[in-house]
Amino acid sequence: MPRYFISTSDGFQAHDPEGIELPDTEALARMLRRTLAAILADEGTEGGRNEFWADALDERGERVMTARVSLSVAVP
Repeated sequence: MPRYFISTSDGFQAHDPEGIELPDTEALARMLRRTLAAILADEGTEGGRNEFWADALDERGERVMTARVSLSVAVP
């Protein structure tokens, strides 16, 4: 089973040095969505931050998937 290493950015960058084994890219996409949802739940209320992303790297360190989310709040 492939091992993926997730890097995130939400104003600062973090990298998972242990990685996670997932069966396929569909499972990887779900993991990235959950990761970004958790970041938004924790950090999405901070002013000034409106873009968040997560990169998945394979065991060779090559990027295999990127997920991004942008959040904006407007007052009419």
